[in-house]
Amino acid sequence: MSLGIKCMVEECTYNKNNVCDAETIEVASSMGREVNDSDGTACKTFKARQ
Repeated sequence: MSLGIKCMVEECTYNKNNVCDAETIEVASSMGREVNDSDGTACKTFKARQ
């Protein structure tokens, strides 16, 4: 089931035609720092393609 979330990370196993195919996603701040824009976030759901 697609959540309709765009994904441009070609190396992620959940990327199906630029849409995230994971059942759920988790997004966190990068390196525990204060976030002021999307550059400070990271997808914790990422799983490298085999």
